[in-house]
Amino acid sequence: MSSASTDPHCYFCQVSQRKADPFIFENRSFVGIFDTNPVNPGHALVIPKRHVASIFELNSTEQADYFDAITGVKGVIETTDMAELYQEMVQRDYLQDRPKTHIETVLQLPFLDQKPDAYTVGNNDGREAGRSIDHLHVIVLPRYKGDIADPRGGIRNVIPGRANYQRR
Repeated sequence: MSSASTDPHCYFCQVSQRKADPFIFENRSFVGIFDTNPVNPGHALVIPKRHVASIFELNSTEQADYFDAITGVKGVIETTDMAELYQEMVQRDYLQDRPKTHIETVLQLPFLDQKPDAYTVGNNDGREAGRSIDHLHVIVLPRYKGDIADPRGGIRNVIPGRANYQRR
């Protein structure tokens, strides 16, 4: 990876250069990590090695590697002991000064030791979509029966009140 393809101030560029968060997956274009602010057990991120803000900016090589990365991360999620992962994550030196409430919450979930029942996969492409770091990161979020009361509408729930629609 050339230095022109990274931003020294970008957290995910640091990740892709192995300066933060251990890899759980790597191919020629992407790395995968477990999110240190997990929503559910196994919450992971797929991050391009090249500094790129939008999924629509991926080049043809990255596009070809995209689903391989998502599938590879899914495989790691399904074979990882989540209790062990999050107990280890709480002890990481570089996380000592950060809040760990997300990790502690996940450690208490009743489905911590179960395989996911489903997945929500996506990204917040732009600040108006909720992106917090201007480097593409695809979220691979394991879903479990009972993790929310009513999952109908799925990703449409990002805009409350607009998820339910009549089907014909």
